[in-house]
Amino acid sequence: MFFEEIEFVLNQSDIELKRAKFSEIWAKFDEFSFDVKFKPKPLISPSYAEICEILPAKDLPKYKGKDKIPAFLHSIAHIEYSAIDIALDDCYRFTNLPKEYYFDFLELASDEFRHFSMISDELAKFGYKYGDFPVHDGLFFALKNTQNSLLERMALLHRHQEAVGLDANFFMLKRLKNDKEKAFLLPLLEVILDEEISHVRKGDKWFKWECDETGKSYECFFDILNKHLPKLKDFRRELNVEDRLNAGYTKEELDKLQGNFN
Repeated sequence: MFFEEIEFVLNQSDIELKRAKFSEIWAKFDEFSFDVKFKPKPLISPSYAEICEILPAKDLPKYKGKDKIPAFLHSIAHIEYSAIDIALDDCYRFTNLPKEYYFDFLELASDEFRHFSMISDELAKFGYKYGDFPVHDGLFFALKNTQNSLLERMALLHRHQEAVGLDANFFMLKRLKNDKEKAFLLPLLEVILDEEISHVRKGDKWFKWECDETGKSYECFFDILNKHLPKLKDFRRELNVEDRLNAGYTKEELDKLQGNFN
């Protein structure tokens, strides 16, 4: 059954086994049946807890010298690994949805597996692997906080957090063009940025679908941000406007995000 097989992959910390089992599921997606009465288990700890030391974000070490670039790569790998589990949990946690929904988020997970592999290959060139540096669990915390609401999951994790990734990646690319040490990452990050647009678009699509299903206004997006990120409204920020528009945001929403959206 689909949900049981996704559960195995979601909880698997052996990366090669995780990837192999996911590939099997992705290859036979059309053969699956979906048990609408399936009850997912609550989230307790991230699968990477088996392989990474988890620290509060404020306590993560600042690396210099030979470890600076590997630690930077590891931080990107951690985002991509977290994104794999987010997409898998999207498929596992929310039942009785159109088959297209599960296809979309398996496709997203497939992209994230590939991104993780690309970063891991670069990390290996420095003699390191994922798990060799400590990480924080901020994205897992957001995952847990949205485990009971498809609407909040789509709004917070995909429409917001992945869009923040669009901003960060875009401005990182601009900086790296003048950074000889990290310039080798430009082609890789350009691929990730381009594909992440489609990920935000998926979140936008299913957020709006759920709004339509439940009779909610799309404006509830800002209520959800206020609920989970109450300090966000106090900060003005530079946004990757073009890519956010391509991913489903409206100009009015971006204006609101750049100001105070109380």
